[in-house]
Amino acid sequence: MKKSISIFCMVLVLAGCNFLDKNPDMRASIDTKQKVQLLLVSAYTNGNTAPILDFTSDNVIDNDAPDKMGHCRNLLPLDPMYDEIFGWEPVVSSGSQDSPKYLWDAHYSAIAAANQALQAIEKLEAEGVDMTAEKAEAKMIRAYHHYLLTMVFCQAWRDKELSKQDLGIVYMTEPETAVKPHYDRPSLAETYECIEKDLEEALPNISDGYYAVPKYHFNVAAANAFAARFYLYTRQWDKAIACANAVLGTDNVTTLSKLFDHHYEHIVATDIEQSMNAWIDIKSPSNLLLYTTMTQAPYTNFGSYGRYQSKDAALNYSLEGAGPCWGNRSLVGAMSVWSIGSDQYGSFLSKFYYKFEYTDKVNGYGYIHGVTRAFTCDETLLVRAEAKVYANDEEGAINDLRLWCENMNVRKRVMNMNADSTVALNYKIIKDFYTKNYGTPYAPELHQEEVVPGWTISDRQLPLIHCCLHFRRIETFHDGLRLQDLKRYGIEFTHKQGTKPEMTMKVRDERLAIQLPQEVLLAGMTPNPRTNQKAPSSGSVVTTAPADSVQLMPAPFGLGTPVITTK
Repeated sequence: MKKSISIFCMVLVLAGCNFLDKNPDMRASIDTKQKVQLLLVSAYTNGNTAPILDFTSDNVIDNDAPDKMGHCRNLLPLDPMYDEIFGWEPVVSSGSQDSPKYLWDAHYSAIAAANQALQAIEKLEAEGVDMTAEKAEAKMIRAYHHYLLTMVFCQAWRDKELSKQDLGIVYMTEPETAVKPHYDRPSLAETYECIEKDLEEALPNISDGYYAVPKYHFNVAAANAFAARFYLYTRQWDKAIACANAVLGTDNVTTLSKLFDHHYEHIVATDIEQSMNAWIDIKSPSNLLLYTTMTQAPYTNFGSYGRYQSKDAALNYSLEGAGPCWGNRSLVGAMSVWSIGSDQYGSFLSKFYYKFEYTDKVNGYGYIHGVTRAFTCDETLLVRAEAKVYANDEEGAINDLRLWCENMNVRKRVMNMNADSTVALNYKIIKDFYTKNYGTPYAPELHQEEVVPGWTISDRQLPLIHCCLHFRRIETFHDGLRLQDLKRYGIEFTHKQGTKPEMTMKVRDERLAIQLPQEVLLAGMTPNPRTNQKAPSSGSVVTTAPADSVQLMPAPFGLGTPVITTK
């Protein structure tokens, strides 16, 4: 059965030309090495997958759900689509920023730019021009954006056979030329095979040589971090470790030198903007790949739109919870956690904040920018720790987990030890903490064998895996990676929305694969399966803004004060 997909073409406007000088088809002008490099600058998405993934996960609660006293706050969501996202329903109310439609178009537009670059590269190579580095970046970009689409719209990878039973997304390898193209939706196994092929062809040839600012591109370290995470998700443990080693080095001193500077962010930064700038600092050795996104989600940090927030259980078992080597005192002593409305609505880290660009200062309108930290050394360290557990390198895994805590300075800051103290973390400490807390969100029941029959975790490995997942939840808060950890381990979790009965996301629940945009379904694309769910009708889609546009938003004044204090 043939399906359709819409992809927006990328147009490169070259500086210094007036309108009548331009070739009507600008794609024909990509005929030099420098122009290819310029085109690749536009090949990074302006869509941010983190909000939709986090609001689907257990990192957010509904402030309008009745509290222990039965009281409801009657707060509004930022956008009606957040009701649908949190309620695990198809998004039909909006095509605005952070919606499935916006992400679909943004990622496929980036892919289209990469494919256009690859087409130009092929012609230049035929003329004898060395395009090795540019080709590698374009293929890595193409692999990455397809990977992002699978994180949103697909189930977790199982294996090469079982994933043939799950729907993937169309892997575009050529620029689109047809007005109404038709495609069959492939299996997830086929999509992952294409991602891996592009990744492995590109990885050896990635070069930092021609970048003016390497961290805005797939540099060598970022490419290896992507590969490490991909291999972790596909359970290729040795490859994950090797790629993580390429990023972090193999000795403790080198690894620690590449981790995020929590001291500056927490102690030196005096306000939320300085704190945010520390997270997204291009000079930070931890940040490997940064790119700017257009997102409205940071406005959920205002009490005016405070319905869905990180609060209560979402915080109590992550940023503000206990840990194996910091006792019952939370990690807020190691990082700045900002509260909303005197802490009555929730809390957030300043990396989930925004920069505002005015386009109309008189009327107070402009664009909200976010900066995505796509890959960091700290997350890559936890990738390596988890892979080492399965590679039977228990000592190495514990050492990586200890280094993560050491960088947080949990002994010095949380346990009030002196500056020379090192973190005490060993197998017994880990086992005692996660065994004691088994059955709680610190150590939830894992159903990985229901996801992948035969994927066993030994009794010895189990507390280490719980530690990895716990630390990953803290490290990747607001980054959109938590949902994938829940998917791949079959961890069940709940949402309580308003006065409705509590909902449970079961193992391999259909709703873990977010429904494709309604506009795409109406064009004929195979939907993600939903039991007892009707197909969209031609009148069922209401979009508040064109999904291919950038939405103007009001400036933050008048919305209430988002930040009261740090904890």
